[in-house]
Amino acid sequence: MDHLPGERLKVVSARPVADRTDLGPGLLAATKKAVYVGTGSHAVELTWVRPQGKKPMLAADWARGVRIAEGERLGA
Repeated sequence: MDHLPGERLKVVSARPVADRTDLGPGLLAATKKAVYVGTGSHAVELTWVRPQGKKPMLAADWARGVRIAEGERLGA
């Protein structure tokens, strides 16, 4: 990711999604319009996030800026 290691990301809002069962806990997946993160049982779509030192933004806009790689994991 194009940000400093250890940078905090606050999830402002998210919603559960039933159709993404392919993501393990903490794994990220991004499309042009959405960002998903896996949990222990299902995935959630991140809708709004607040990167460290910045204002809240749409999660998809954040993901485009940091260029999430396949297999990227939150907290790693």
